[in-house]
Amino acid sequence: MKQSVTNGSFSVLIPDGECSYATSVVRCLADEKNIQTFVFSNHKNAPIRFSRYTSQFIHYLSGESKEEKLTAIIDAIKKTDADVLLPVDVETIRLIAEYKEKLTPLIAIAPVPKVHSFDIANDKWLLSLWLQENNIPHPNTILCNSTISLDDTISSLIFPILIKPRKGSGGKGIEIFENAEELQNWYNKSNHSEDFIIQSYIKGYDIDCSVLCLEGEILAHTIQKSLKYETDSVTWPFGIEFLDNDEIFNIVKKVVRNFKWSGVVHIDLRYDEVEQKAKLIEMNPRFWASVSASLFAGVNFPYVSCLSGLKRELPVIKTQNKRVVRTGPAIKMILKRLFIKRNDLFFDNTFLEFIIKDPLPSLFTKFYNTYNKYKKRLKI
Repeated sequence: MKQSVTNGSFSVLIPDGECSYATSVVRCLADEKNIQTFVFSNHKNAPIRFSRYTSQFIHYLSGESKEEKLTAIIDAIKKTDADVLLPVDVETIRLIAEYKEKLTPLIAIAPVPKVHSFDIANDKWLLSLWLQENNIPHPNTILCNSTISLDDTISSLIFPILIKPRKGSGGKGIEIFENAEELQNWYNKSNHSEDFIIQSYIKGYDIDCSVLCLEGEILAHTIQKSLKYETDSVTWPFGIEFLDNDEIFNIVKKVVRNFKWSGVVHIDLRYDEVEQKAKLIEMNPRFWASVSASLFAGVNFPYVSCLSGLKRELPVIKTQNKRVVRTGPAIKMILKRLFIKRNDLFFDNTFLEFIIKDPLPSLFTKFYNTYNKYKKRLKI
């Protein structure tokens, strides 16, 4: 293994620059001085390539097998001579966790979970079973696949319900159904190629907890409540409010302790206004979309992850309650305040602050998405 870095500077290798959250991670690292960030990606034009904070971008071509990707990562480690490896997304974190012993002699590694724990957390059905075994509050969950009769399942459901892919994140594939007829119509049109779960819909609000852990001990955390235009909406929130909440923290502390979790994980919970208690919905064992917003609350998760991997002393972390909103809603709220006096039209920070400092990744993404839409129209 490389010698531990003794001065204030170090270099980081991100091995999955194609991940949509990688740019946010690089922007977090740039908030600290004297950090050099190398980015490794199988997408030649990943937005992170155009970030002013990317010291070197390395594009690679390799097969799809994990052995081939591992070999490519090892080559990048040798080429960059980076001090610490910081995987961002699910696939690469699991790969690093599986081959940690092989990589450790070459580079320090930010904390990653044990493979067994990772596989449970990343599978909504396995997680629901684990939550039940460990007496963690969670919604009723049913596994559905091609071998199970939906008619038998429907008879036991209390609507409304949510349909979710067994694996996946970012709200993709989630559907809400108010009654059995809606569910049956959806099921009839589905190809049933993937397993999915049915969960009871919880009337309440989303409240999540992001943590960095080492062997079940929480090193850093933030708790955030979603801010939405409509209370019952399942769409993305227009912002988040960082706050303190002992009930959420105690649930999360029990979960990571029982898992003996290492690494980052973003835990989705929902407060049940009927039963008046919080319930754990799912775990995302990776960095998350709002990781950069945690900077405003006083926690730099990528930086602290690197320090932990380098076995260096961690800074004293003091979280702050902040209200952070997305760029579009922030502009709308500013304009509304000119004409309407409302107590909820305020925020402390916005994601626009990151875009102003590092605009090219966002501009490239906007251009790329517009170009693809134009191409699709031409094909119609």
